[in-house]
Formats: sequence, structure tokens, C-alpha cells
Amino acid sequence: MAVLWIVIWMLAAHFLGSEFILPSPGATVRALVNLLVTGDFWLDVLWTGIRVILGIVFSFGLGVMFASLASRNEIVKEFLRIPVNFFKSIPVMAIIIYVILVVKSDWVAVVVCFLMCFPIVYTNIYNGIKALDRKQLELGWTLGLPRSKMMRFIVIPAMNSGIKTSMSLITAMSWKVVVASEVLAIPSHSIGYEMLNSKYYLNTADLFAYMIVLIVMSLLLEKAVDKLTDLRTGRISRALERAVETSPRESSMDYGVCLIELKDTYKTYINSDGESIPVFKGFNASFGPGVTAVLAPSGRGKTTLADMIEGLEQPDSGEITYGTEKVRAAYLFQEDRLLPWLNVRDNMLLASVGSNLHENPLEDLLEMAEKLEIRDALSMMPDELSGGMAHRVALGRTLLYGGNVLILDEPFRGLDQDTKDRLIDRLHGELKRDPSGDEEGSFLFRTVILITHDEDLAERLFDREIRL
Repeated sequence: MAVLWIVIWMLAAHFLGSEFILPSPGATVRALVNLLVTGDFWLDVLWTGIRVILGIVFSFGLGVMFASLASRNEIVKEFLRIPVNFFKSIPVMAIIIYVILVVKSDWVAVVVCFLMCFPIVYTNIYNGIKALDRKQLELGWTLGLPRSKMMRFIVIPAMNSGIKTSMSLITAMSWKVVVASEVLAIPSHSIGYEMLNSKYYLNTADLFAYMIVLIVMSLLLEKAVDKLTDLRTGRISRALERAVETSPRESSMDYGVCLIELKDTYKTYINSDGESIPVFKGFNASFGPGVTAVLAPSGRGKTTLADMIEGLEQPDSGEITYGTEKVRAAYLFQEDRLLPWLNVRDNMLLASVGSNLHENPLEDLLEMAEKLEIRDALSMMPDELSGGMAHRVALGRTLLYGGNVLILDEPFRGLDQDTKDRLIDRLHGELKRDPSGDEEGSFLFRTVILITHDEDLAERLFDREIRL
């Protein structure tokens, strides 16, 4: 296609017959070669490139920072609303003319680029933050991910579309804004100023040569930005492995017996009609070592109870105590909550990023995958899995995270009876440790809360039961 357009350009230049109006491709190439051998040309290219990069860096960095602040603070959001809308609407030439009055000519382009690109970044990042899935964030919290790892493996990948869009838009816009600013501000070294000189001296071939240079520079920067913002699965996978290698090593024996008690607990929800719906009224219960089955039909508050014990929900009143200073609770949500940008292996490996209970995390992951009959699916993405297989991945991640508390919300949901029977036999040791055992590194007094409406499952596993 490029060859076709060069042919069209050659024919148009031939029929016009005026190098002043439309120089031929040959004349443009000769002008470009003459420019390439001059030192001033490379200084011009360097300074224009620096202005573009500085404009992008400032607008993206400050755009992200203020979008983050605005997403958490309504006052900041309202304070920024008028200037953001103002710079979205005002013509770029008006901004350039004003900035020339107050800023040194060498830096006018940087300031104008920032003012025009900042609203784009701010708007895209703000919308991306507000659209974050709370369920994915809750997953990170329950896995004990520190803030940096939460950003690296959950927040940034979830917002990758908005980040790529904003970077693509400002990268394309920055060249136009910077060169236009250079034309009017006339800095000492710039492509814009040289293009203006080409116009003054009626040297159209040089003008076209500079246009080609700008196109090439723009394409190179766009490819660099695209590569920088490309969160391919392989890149995240390698980062996950490094994070696991450097995660704090812990021993399961560091965690004591956990006796969870709920005393006089009240919890009320407000439905869509504004009505208060009581879920728990003066609820009392205790969960000690062994398996406690929580049985109830759907809608009776089983998941709410689990969320309160995990700390994702707070009771309106009452008290929840744990009987030990150090609690590590592994929570299997009712939903699978697999991160769509990670494959099966990496979704399970995420359990070892916050802190690591395993001497050989990858070997233990393979062993768990074997028990759950998903070893052949480790390279698959979540959208390629059946419902039952996805739930097994989530169960494996929960068991790999481990702890002195296991909260399992319908752990064998979506499985046929034969598969369920096999998995229960294989995982029996993971769920019910022998309190008299002396296996090194095991949770000898693990507190397991099994939430289910499956009476048969409860009877096979529970030591005690609570019915809601």
C-alpha cells in the first residue's frame, strides 16, 4: 500500500510540474539526505523529541496522580472538573498564544503539550479506577497482597485498556501540539522552527523532508509506548515468579489455634427500595478447630457470615473475636474470581505472592493441580474453562494460600458426583488435619468453615454444624 501511495505522489508531482507546490519523492529524498549530514538537524530532532517525551511524561504522571486523588476525594474531583473541561474545549492555538507570554520559548511546547494531554489521561484513568471490579480487589486483600503487588498484578492489568488508550491518544497528539507550539514560539532548536524557515525560503522539499522525519519519529515512539504498556501473559508470569521468589517465607506453625466467636451480632442490608432487611439479629456462634458446616438455603446469610469473619464486611453491632493474635484466613469465594489476564497456573501462583508457606511453591502448585485434575489446564486462560474446572482452580488457589482458618463457600460447586467424590477423598487431609498429628509445618488445629446447602457433603466432612 505504501508503494501505491508513492506512485500516486510521483504522478501528482509530475502532472503539477512544480517543485514549489508539490516536490517529487526524489526531491524530498535528496533534501532529507542533505539534512541528515548536518549537525543542526540532529539537534533539532533531539530537542523536539525531548519536548514531546517531557510533555507525555508530565501529563501521564500528573494525570494518574490526580485521577487517583479524585477517585478517593470528592473535593479534588470537583476542584479539577472546571479546568479539565476548559482545556478539553479550548483551541490549542489559544493555549499556545497565551503560554508564549508567560513561558520561555524553549519550554512553551512542553507546557502546552501537558495542558492539552493532561485532561485525556485524567479522564481515562479516573474512569478506569471507578470501573475497577471490587471483587478482584477483595481477592487481593484476602491473599494478603501488599500494595505494590496489588497494583502490579491486579489494578494495573485491570486498567490496562484505559492506560493503553490514554497513552496512544496523547502520543499521537503530542507531536502535533509540540510542533505547532515550536512554529509559534520559535525556540532555538526545533523541527517546528525549521519547518517555518522552509516556508519563508519557499523550500517545499525541505518542508516535506521534515514531515517525513516527524512521521518516522511518531511511529517509533508509538511502537515504544505500545511495547511499554503491553501486559502480555508471559511478562506477568515472569513477574509473578520473581515476586514469589522474594515473598516473605513463613511457617504454618507460626499461627496458633483460632477460635472464632460471634457475640450478639447484628447485620442489616438496605435493598433497592430503601427497605432495611435484617440478615442477623443477635446472632451468636463459635467456630473452633475442625470442620464446622454452615447449612442454610440460599439467601439466608451464609456468604454474609463468611464475609464478616474474613473482615470484608463489618457487623452493624456485636463482636467477632479470633482467640489468637495471628490469623491467616484462606477464603474460597462463592464466585471463582479468576483474574482474566492470568492463566490457570498464574491464578494459583498468586496465592504465594503476599507471603509464602511453601518451600517449593511451583512443585506444590503442580501437586495441587494433580489432586484437582487440572494439571493439563495450567496454560489455559479462565475464559477457556468450564464452570466446574474454574471453581477447582479457585479452590486450589485457596488451599495453596493456606492458613489456620479456611472459609470455603460451596467448595465443590459445579462438579458431577464422581468427580466430587474423588476430590473429597484426595483433599480430605487438606481440610481435616488430625489434631494429634505431628506433621511438620502442617496446621494441626485448623479451623474450617464449610458453607454449603449440600447435606451429603456436610455429613461427610463436618465435625459440627450450624444451621441458619
